Amino acid sequence: MSHSGFDKSRVLKVWIALKRLDKNDDRVVALREVSIPPAADITLIREIITSTFGLKSSDLIFKIRNQRSCLIPLNSFIPANSKHMPYVLEVSKIFQHVFPRPKIIPTTVINKTMKTRLQHIDTRIQRLDDLLPQIDLRRNEKLAQEIECLNQKLGFLQKRMQVADSHSWKGTLTRAPLW
Repeated sequence: MSHSGFDKSRVLKVWIALKRLDKNDDRVVALREVSIPPAADITLIREIITSTFGLKSSDLIFKIRNQRSCLIPLNSFIPANSKHMPYVLEVSKIFQHVFPRPKIIPTTVINKTMKTRLQHIDTRIQRLDDLLPQIDLRRNEKLAQEIECLNQKLGFLQKRMQVADSHSWKGTLTRAPLW
């Protein structure tokens, strides 16, 4: 692969040590000097690194670390270094260091709330069962009270109707109307 589109006098040369974490190898496998052109984008830098180290797979993740094991961005502004203090390029698979856990719903909380709801409903039902004979008695008493009240009102209205029927018109007003 030829990278002839950049000026070779201003090329940044960095030393990179390779760790193949995708193959479960924690050792440094290779140490190479990599030439990075100025103002190169990430795809070009990835191509240069893959061709330099002979990496074939396209689904690999590159993580580059400095001497203090801190991640640094993989771009054309990486500071130059020496062969004795190289950057470490960790090659890993996608989601290699992420271990998914099975989805667990906290059933203890759900069970506890459901148990308390069921107990509350059960106590209400038991209370209603205990009060059922009293409810019938109360309903009958209430109906009897309402019937008695209606009988009183009917008696009062009947008396008023009898008084109204007993009066007759004699043709004159005993008192003058005030209108």
